[in-house]
Amino acid sequence: MSYVTKLICFIILVLCTNPLLAQDTRYRVELLVLTHLNHGEEAADSNDISDYSAAIDFLTPVEEPEEGAEEDISASLETENPLPQLVDSGAAQEPDPNEVVHIEDMSEVMRETWRRLRLSAPFRPQQYLSWEQGNQEPFPALRIHDLEVIMSQDPYAEQRLEIVEGVEPGEDPAESALPEPTLYYRLDGAVTLRRSRFLHLDLDIQLREGIWEPEPLQPIAQAPAIFEQAGPTAFLVHELQQSRQVKTERMEYFDGPVLSVLAFITSIKVNSEDSP
Repeated sequence: MSYVTKLICFIILVLCTNPLLAQDTRYRVELLVLTHLNHGEEAADSNDISDYSAAIDFLTPVEEPEEGAEEDISASLETENPLPQLVDSGAAQEPDPNEVVHIEDMSEVMRETWRRLRLSAPFRPQQYLSWEQGNQEPFPALRIHDLEVIMSQDPYAEQRLEIVEGVEPGEDPAESALPEPTLYYRLDGAVTLRRSRFLHLDLDIQLREGIWEPEPLQPIAQAPAIFEQAGPTAFLVHELQQSRQVKTERMEYFDGPVLSVLAFITSIKVNSEDSP
């Protein structure tokens, strides 16, 4: 009898772990960064600030091509590199179950939370970010920031300036293959939702202010301001660095003297065969 019981348990275990019958879990993460207006916390002095540019950034606006530019580029590519039409073989490409997707719309829970914070006296909502991800490693780091740039670093500033100076008046500078400058925002940080035995949320967010001594240089009129802008000599920084276990379908509050975060995580069950 004991052997039969063990055999049944083994069969059930095999069926439950069969990848065709198992379900993947994806998570929708919503973050709302807020500040305390009446705090008495002094900012820390720092000679440098953290660079979060390695994290996935969904919040920086994408430059849209000028009207007609897309058609011109497409026509040019077709003329220079004509390719035969690809024939659909009928084989669907396997989706990535761990794909990171930006979610632009707020849930009703977060919409109401934002509204209440806007009307409150001691708090002020600063930034919102939402995305969907899978439950397998590697777990993505997402960048959360405002759009107020307090410092930029451009190792290719001289080369970029040479390109601009070499353009005749009235002509548009050619598109450069040089890497984009690294931008540092007033509110900037990274967040990671990771899963081991339990869900954990890692937060590393800074609110910083630049200090200039002497006053910053004025940009020249013919070139983008980024070429001649002097960086701050020091910074005043408030930060929130926390990591702890979180649960789904529950508002999680990460408290700090100046910066705080509200997080709402939704668990989404999907069949492994139909994972997005």
